[in-house]
Order: sequence, then structure tokens, then C-alpha cells
Amino acid sequence: MKQKIPLYNQIQQYILNKIQSGVWKPHEQLPAERILADQFNVSRITAKNAITGLVSGGYLYRHRGRGTFVTDKKLSLPASAVENAMFIPSSKKIGLIMPWMEFKYQFSLISGIEFELSRRGYHLIFKRINDTDDGETSTIKELLDLPIDGLIVVASRAEYFQDDMLRLILEKFPLVFVEKYLRDIKVNGVHCDTEKVGYLMGQFLVSRQKQHIGYVSYPSQYTVGVRERFFGFQTALLEKGVPPLPGDRNLIISSEVVQGSNQLGPHGVPQEIMDFIQEHPELEAIAAADALIAQFIGRACWQLGRRDMTIVSCDEPSFAPECIMPAAYVDQSPAEIGIIAAQLMINVMERDTEALLRRVEPRLIEVNEIGHPPKTNLYHK
Repeated sequence: MKQKIPLYNQIQQYILNKIQSGVWKPHEQLPAERILADQFNVSRITAKNAITGLVSGGYLYRHRGRGTFVTDKKLSLPASAVENAMFIPSSKKIGLIMPWMEFKYQFSLISGIEFELSRRGYHLIFKRINDTDDGETSTIKELLDLPIDGLIVVASRAEYFQDDMLRLILEKFPLVFVEKYLRDIKVNGVHCDTEKVGYLMGQFLVSRQKQHIGYVSYPSQYTVGVRERFFGFQTALLEKGVPPLPGDRNLIISSEVVQGSNQLGPHGVPQEIMDFIQEHPELEAIAAADALIAQFIGRACWQLGRRDMTIVSCDEPSFAPECIMPAAYVDQSPAEIGIIAAQLMINVMERDTEALLRRVEPRLIEVNEIGHPPKTNLYHK
């Protein structure tokens, strides 16, 4: 099957053909990037990258404030070679933006993305979104000014899309969303089934005959997945005849707990988690929205002498001294998600493929007494 030529290569071939045929002569100005973008129905970024590749190859030069011009370099390529020219932009830089996330999940996700991109000759530029309302917009602008050739966006703390993001979608700029998607617009993306994540946590605790259960999570606006996870958790309890959690057993920790935390130094257990456990001595088990919260719960239980507490968490926990480790966790496979996100980006960059939405299925991993998964759960058949 004949491979589809990427859009920026089509623009490059068009320009080189014009030069080769003499239509555009040395030192003649090219049409503006917006005109080329409109002509090929692509974003201005794509048109700019196509031109950047030819500038790097010495076929064009830029004059600040005036535009782009043809050099006096003679094309030594035969016409057939010009038609098949593949001048990939020299940068091949892919931007990655994400909000604050639990350290181990974030590290695995970035590692998966970087591994797949680097082996294909791409460079990754990572930026964390700050907590201000314009954080996503300003970060995107910073990356586009570099410029970048594509953008991977990890779930921001809002369901809506900023105007700048919608503009990139409409301009067909290479985009891949991770744990964030549009319901009515087809965009490349990969996500884990977060509702099933919550369901597996609830199912595990019910299977251990736990009746008095607590749940600790972030504010609902943190990401869309926070609400979906809790809904799945409640569904699992109801299916097994366990009443829905009353409001006082569902602790929503304040956003200040994670603001500015790099998770590398020793951090004290948030007082609100200590209070939650002390105020509910009847609790037999607690589900945690991620591995950091699970560690806070485990350390609180250790300090309060609640060694009998059963903890289940979303994402693989990190070992901590003087801490009750989770009895199980739900693996969202962040490294796999990262690899898939990078593959989607490469496909849209090099093959201009149709947008795809991929979903990764979570799996429950039970942990033994010394904090390691049983050997039978380490491998997929």
C-alpha cells in the first residue's frame, strides 16, 4: 500500500518544483505562510515547519520583517528526486504539557513518551502547567514560539478546552491528548478506563468483605477522571449490596496539599487525613485516588496504630518506612500509555493518518506482605 505523503512534505515538494521549473527565481519572495497554509488546508505551523526544513537545507532564506526568499543555490537533484523530496523539519521537537501529577505515574508516562519519540529521532520538551487560569494558554504559547512540531497534552484540571487549544484543533496542528478527549470532535488520544479503575478498587474491598469503607481523593475539578473513578467505585459497592458511601466517608483533600510539592523531600501527613482516620474509628478499609494519597494514608495509619487498615490505591505505590502499604493497587500502565501517545504523534506527523482514540484497560495487582506483587501477576500470558 502506498504511504501517504505528510502534509509538510507536500508543501516542500510544491516549493521545490516551483524553483526547479524556474517559476520562482533566485531571491524571489515566496507567498506568505498563511497563503500556503490556506492553499494546502493546513495550519500555519505546518506551513512554517515545511519552510523551516527548506531553509535548513539551504534552498530558502529568511529576511526579518520582509519574508522568505529563494536562494541562488542550484538544485542538483533530478526532477524525480524533487518530487520525492522528504525535507523533514530539522527540529522534530514535540512539546508535552501536563498539570501536577503523582511522581511515579508522571515519571513512567514521560519515560514511555520519550522512549518512543527518541528512537524515531524526535526530541521531547516537557513543561508543567501551573495552577493559574491561563497556565495552559501561556505554556502552549511558549512551546509554539520555540517552535515545536507537535504537542502532547496530558489531562488538565478542567473539562473545557481553552480557545488556543481549539484553534490548534481546527488548524489541524499535530495534537495528541492523554487522559483528555473531546466527545464531538475527532482528535488523537489515549486514555485509561478511569471508571473501571474505581470499579476494580471497590470490587477488591468488597471481595475482602469490607463494609465500613472510606475514600480519599482530590477535588472533582482536578481532572475529569477523578469523578469517573469515584462513580466506578460506588458502582462496585452497590452491585455487591454495600450502601453508597455517606458524604463524611468521602474525603476531598484540599488542593494546597499538592501545590508546590515536588514529592522528593519528606512531607508531613496532611492534618486533614489524620483527622479523617481519627474521626472514623469504624473504618476497615480506605481507597486512595492515587499513590501519593495512599502513602499519606499509610503513614497516618502507622502513626495512629491502625495496622489493621486495608488500603487499595490507584497506581503503583512507592515504598515508605513506617507506612501501611496498600494491599492492592490498580495499574493504569502509564508507560504503555506514553508509548501509545508517542506512536499516535509519529503517525500524524509522518503519515497524516486519521485521528484515533485508544483506550488502555486497567488491571488489579494484589500485593503480598513485604510490599511486592505476587509473581503470578507480573506477566501477561
